[in-house]
Formats: sequence, structure tokens, C-alpha cells
Amino acid sequence: MNTFEGKFVALLIAATLGVVVVGFSAHAEDAAALGVGSRVVQYAELNLNTAAGAKILYKRIQNAAEQVCGDVGSRQLDQATAAKACVDRAIVASVRAVNRIQLTRLAKTEGHTIEAGFNVATTR
Repeated sequence: MNTFEGKFVALLIAATLGVVVVGFSAHAEDAAALGVGSRVVQYAELNLNTAAGAKILYKRIQNAAEQVCGDVGSRQLDQATAAKACVDRAIVASVRAVNRIQLTRLAKTEGHTIEAGFNVATTR
């Protein structure tokens, strides 16, 4: 784990608007001020370099997104469709925010499209 994960780390899923914030309590207050639902998903104790750790975090993210987004199994087609889209956006944004290869691979096997991001270093 890197030093960022070693500290108190929380992933705030603010899925109602498809917004995800990573950080501490100040971000939770920002999400609340926007009227966006959120759930804290803690993962500091997980080893995200393993498939098992990634699987546990993925399930936590999925469960939190479903709690915030509403009933994906609703009999009202428009509600179910909106909830499913919300869950998908929240999962994709959360996985992208965590940015760990095992979690990204798992999300892709679950059918999510995660665009790879990378930083290019330059020297002067």
C-alpha cells in the first residue's frame, strides 16, 4: 500500500449525480451541500494488489452505489433504468478514482468501461 492508503482513506460515492469524491470529511460536506447522496467506502485494510482485495472493494463500491442510486430492480422501467445508469456511473468513477490495476481489471470483467489514465513525466 502507498502512504496515501496507509492513512484514513475513504471513497465517497456521490452517485445521484454521478459524482465521486475521494478524500476526507471536507469532501463529504461538499457533497452534502450539493444535495448529492453519498456513502463512505473504506478500504485502507485491503491489499488492492491482490484479486481478493480488489473483489472485496468492488463489492463495497457496488453496494454503496446501489444504496445511493435506488432500486435497480424496480418494476417501473424508467426508475430501474435511471438507477442502473446511476450505479454504473458511480462504479466507473469510483474505480477510476481508486486507480488500482486489479480493481480496474475486475470492473472491466463486470462489463464496465474504464478508460485508462496515465501521467507522463518530463525532465528539465
